[in-house]
Amino acid sequence: MASLHSITGLLLLLGALCLPAGAGAIEAVTVLMSEEGGAYAEFAYHLSRLLGQASGSKTSVRLLPLQGLKNENLARSGQLVVAVGTAAMQAMANKPPAMPVLNVMISSAAYARSTRSAARALEGPHFSAIYFDQSWARQFNLIRYALPGRQRIGVLLGKETAELAGALKAAAREAELSLNIESVADEAELLPALKRLLANSDALLAVPDSVIYNRNNIPSILLTSYRAQVPLFGFSASYVKAGALAAVYSQPVQISQQVAEIILNLPASGHLPPAQPPRYFSVSVNPQVQHSLALSMDGEAELLRKLRQSSERAP
Repeated sequence: MASLHSITGLLLLLGALCLPAGAGAIEAVTVLMSEEGGAYAEFAYHLSRLLGQASGSKTSVRLLPLQGLKNENLARSGQLVVAVGTAAMQAMANKPPAMPVLNVMISSAAYARSTRSAARALEGPHFSAIYFDQSWARQFNLIRYALPGRQRIGVLLGKETAELAGALKAAAREAELSLNIESVADEAELLPALKRLLANSDALLAVPDSVIYNRNNIPSILLTSYRAQVPLFGFSASYVKAGALAAVYSQPVQISQQVAEIILNLPASGHLPPAQPPRYFSVSVNPQVQHSLALSMDGEAELLRKLRQSSERAP
């Protein structure tokens, strides 16, 4: 429902007019862009607008293309780098610690790898992130609300996401769902693993992994799951358009809202909050897939309402 998503974005922007600036607010923000255009540019535009509209804010924002980083000296007090995308995050992770870095538009798995390889995890509050992937609890709740009674959830994990198995199993137990995991070492194993998984699953949950869910593989994954009459839950609106049944995801304007709130309430120490999933989110449903699979389920607005309620109840 496009109108619902547009209204959500508008409300977030209007809400920014009332955002108060914290006493120790950052003076300047450098938005380091992995790429120009697309969702990254949309995020940067909304962040600049939100900070400019915030009551009492004097925070300046400038955009810096990744290729311009080598000529920059970012070690200045009262500054924050917002690294947009995986390439920007990796570039900042490999730099000596000099200022707070908030990474956005990245997956939780990519953030974990980056902090491990560069030892930036030792910095704690000076290197943090807002992931684009939703919490497991939120994703499992979407499946529960959309398809009550379907208990067996299948997940494909590759090399990039193998370490997520423990957290996935714990979240599935909490949601009282049965989780089936198939590991995929390379693309040659993908379809056999998918077919084994579909034979024992009521729904498939996509987890961001470039070995599995890439441009070449997505059509065959969607077609194979559709033929098996097993709906796939994606992690973006584009997956729903391509043939996934539904997805819970965050739009760039929603991520920018969360980033603006963090910046405007950042203490003078510059200590960032722990890495976290998105606070604001949207839901999309593909009505054609729903009809083709003969599924009776709530619409987008009702699913979103239920997910928001469950998020508010979460500790």
